[in-house]
Amino acid sequence: MAAEEQSPKFRRAPPTVRREALIEATLACLRKHGREGLSVRRIGAEAGVSPGLINHHFPSICALVAAAYETLSMSLLHSIRQHAREDEASPRERLRRFYEAWFAPALLDPGLFNTWLVFWSMISHHAEVRAVHDRTYAAYRAALESLLGELRGNDGVPRFRLRSAAIALSALLDGLWIEASINPRTFRPAEAVALCEDWTSALCAGALPSLLAGGTRGQPRAAGRRPRNGRGPALPLK
Repeated sequence: MAAEEQSPKFRRAPPTVRREALIEATLACLRKHGREGLSVRRIGAEAGVSPGLINHHFPSICALVAAAYETLSMSLLHSIRQHAREDEASPRERLRRFYEAWFAPALLDPGLFNTWLVFWSMISHHAEVRAVHDRTYAAYRAALESLLGELRGNDGVPRFRLRSAAIALSALLDGLWIEASINPRTFRPAEAVALCEDWTSALCAGALPSLLAGGTRGQPRAAGRRPRNGRGPALPLK
């Protein structure tokens, strides 16, 4: 075959494009192989480049994993938020749509769970990965605070601590998602959505006193004070 007809083994690409390709290759390796996917050779083979090119674009495998972590987190958050705001829905409907997107089949994929396990295992040992976790968690919490803030503005909904409510809801979502990912037979996604909806109903009814503005924050009731009507302490509604 003539030289001019042969396909080159390597094609130059802009640095941004090459970095994105390496990040996608890293995510693919982690989905397929879990922690065993943290191999420069394996990632290079997935991306179709030499291992040396990875070192050219990223100072370390940890830096590449951190970039992959941030890319995946922010991509999923964008997708979930888009689903929640797909139409002119009420604040309560937007929250429900957020829950549905959180437990969508694509997010309950075992390979995706393997990927998160690798990220989580590196948080306490690698500052770059920990910094990504802090940024992305803040972004997720901000998204929940935005949705809950719209809900808090509705008539009849008691004032609640926005930050604390977002932290509590995030913990509920994460816990259900982890269990559903480990064993999908434990409960159906619709059940998880229903549990989150029940949490929202309790919040709107003022049934989560530690989250209410002026609430007790879990402090014991002062001695000698008796609950009203035998139903527990009165809930501040201001």
